[in-house]
Amino acid sequence: MYLGIKYPDWLSKQMLKGIKGFNIDAYVMALEGWRRGLTLSWYLDPTKETDLELIGFNPLGKSFSLEDIKSEEKHYFYRSRGDLVQNAAVSTVHNKLLTKKLLQEKKVSTPKGFQIRKNINFNEVLEKMDKENISFPIVIKPIYGSLGKGVITNIKTEQELSSALLVMNSNIEYDEFVLEEYLPGEEYRVYVVNNEVIAATKRIPANVIGDGVSTIEQLIKSKNKIRQENPYLQTKLIKIDDEINEFLSKRKKRITDIPNKNEVVYLKGKSNISSGGDPIDVTDVLTKEMKESAIVAINSIPGLTHAGVDIIVFENKAYVIEINATAGIVLHLFPLEGEPRNVPEKIMDYYFPNTKKPSTKLKNIYFNYRDISVLLRNSYAEKVTLTDAPKETLYTKRYIVKGKVQRVGYRQWIRKQAVKNGLHGYTRNLKNGDVVVVVAGEEENVVESFKDVCYKGPKRAVVKEVKVLLWDKPVEIGFIIKR
Repeated sequence: MYLGIKYPDWLSKQMLKGIKGFNIDAYVMALEGWRRGLTLSWYLDPTKETDLELIGFNPLGKSFSLEDIKSEEKHYFYRSRGDLVQNAAVSTVHNKLLTKKLLQEKKVSTPKGFQIRKNINFNEVLEKMDKENISFPIVIKPIYGSLGKGVITNIKTEQELSSALLVMNSNIEYDEFVLEEYLPGEEYRVYVVNNEVIAATKRIPANVIGDGVSTIEQLIKSKNKIRQENPYLQTKLIKIDDEINEFLSKRKKRITDIPNKNEVVYLKGKSNISSGGDPIDVTDVLTKEMKESAIVAINSIPGLTHAGVDIIVFENKAYVIEINATAGIVLHLFPLEGEPRNVPEKIMDYYFPNTKKPSTKLKNIYFNYRDISVLLRNSYAEKVTLTDAPKETLYTKRYIVKGKVQRVGYRQWIRKQAVKNGLHGYTRNLKNGDVVVVVAGEEENVVESFKDVCYKGPKRAVVKEVKVLLWDKPVEIGFIIKR
């Protein structure tokens, strides 16, 4: 049973507020590097700075660089992928057919398959299947597709193949497809960095677990509430559509049925997380064979140094299905079950081996991604370079200021003093008339003495008391006035 979201100790809900989809990949990568003391810059048009291959229709907010000023070492990144992955490797793994060929050359187990195009003759498909010694069940998927789009899986008969070809021919997005063996089994996403498996997530098709009372439809709604709380899954809800209704119908079930208590009801055949699948962390129990298969698969692609590998275990054998050079890494950070895996840390270790990992104190410092996104989206700047993160130690305090401190310019005055003293944090009015001031800085005496600053205040203020409280929650870089 899924118990809800578990945030890793170096991230929080506050830090990720307003960030969705692949932008989270970029943010957690940039945050890790920035906390290490690297200089972070974001780009409106990254093609002016680097030839790094971009994927997708909107690279805004996903492209950044990190630089070690001392060593003059600089790397560019797009989402989770950096410039140590060659562009040729990105193009190679984007082509499923070419990837399959390279895997087979390195003796990596992968399903047999061949290329087909739209409007191919039905009998010609059967002849090719016979020639390649491929029998049912099979799967058809776009050569250049992603996220499970256009995939038709578990085709068991000639009649189903005929129907699948009609669906394929009506696809307006893709023209070239791969027909390959369908291997039923457990599916995994394994992330490899520099010949080391650093994370593994089992992907389970969309499902619900019965409670003996609720209908399947009600269970889906309850499951979606859990997914909405998960930063990775919040945009990947289970949608009740024709695909689910047809899948249930083939298993003599309906959306209005009430499953028995603890009965697992699968809703789809595909395990894609984007289609409602569940990410379960299995890093610590991954078999040696699966680890070796993933590493060899990465090494089969020239210029590929880190990436995600999709594996199916069928009849106790690991088969590599696909490789993703720009793999989403947030599924490893926010599994529905299991431990979060700090993939950005391992990638930064690879790119900047001489940098130190952020200290425990620095895990609570962060920058506001939304502000950067606004600047870039509105073309206010072509490049946004952040103030460097604080060093090893960060002291924090929370002050509650009582007296005549509202509507007298107190917060504006406090902000000015905080910036003058190089402090981070915020100030906010409370409903009871008090003002809260949170400050964080590298010099303990400056943070401690800020109590005296709070007592002083602007001319129109009358401060009667300043309470001092501990503060161990996240602190945003800079100093802001909150509403």
